[in-house]
Amino acid sequence: MADSKNALVAGGTGGIGEGIVQVLLEGGWRVFVPVRGTEKGDKLKSRVAGVAGDRLHLVGSDLSVASEVEALKKHVLKAAGTIDLVVVSVGSSYYGYSLHMIPRHDWDRLVTENLATHFNLQHQFLAQLHSQNKGVYITLTGPEADFVHPETGLMSVLAAAQKMMSRVEALEAAGTGVRVYSVTSKTPIATRARGEQNVADWIHPEELGLYIQALVAGKAPGSTDSLHVLESREQLRRLLKLP
Repeated sequence: MADSKNALVAGGTGGIGEGIVQVLLEGGWRVFVPVRGTEKGDKLKSRVAGVAGDRLHLVGSDLSVASEVEALKKHVLKAAGTIDLVVVSVGSSYYGYSLHMIPRHDWDRLVTENLATHFNLQHQFLAQLHSQNKGVYITLTGPEADFVHPETGLMSVLAAAQKMMSRVEALEAAGTGVRVYSVTSKTPIATRARGEQNVADWIHPEELGLYIQALVAGKAPGSTDSLHVLESREQLRRLLKLP
């Protein structure tokens, strides 16, 4: 993978994804980011302008639409020839209803946004890694994947499903040149949008990006394991040997 460093970051314009994109660009990766509309794409370009050069590629795509994800894959392959890393940090939040009281239209929308998008990405990009017999596929989930809180239960159901999808894919990739990881942060992520609401021990997006690079390089502790749980910022910085 040293000679080819082409990454797709799904959710790269979000508060978590933008930090990961920046770290990958700083690490010499060519990064493709699917976008819907121009505003978030322009903000990402502005943030990484000092390190991107010509290696940031924004590609219009609605990840909930299977045909658009297929077109996205074809675009990446035409531009890069191969895909070496896929990072998936997509989904939407929801709160305010007990699980049995959620309106059906909200249920259908959130299943699409949080599960169908993951299936579409796996169907195209994980399949591509298998056809290459090489590459790394990483799904990021938050604390809701393992914890339940009142009136946010649907997000726990969906995040746990995302995590199980990764576990299944990792098992099915055993013995191949493809590595599949699930990385769960037990803390919220200290995004720029949260501003003063951030807490000192929340993990930063850039630190997640460094951890992803360490996983890809096989330098993170437990790189042979598919499930990774980050307990705190202090623990993560210790794993990365950061001051």
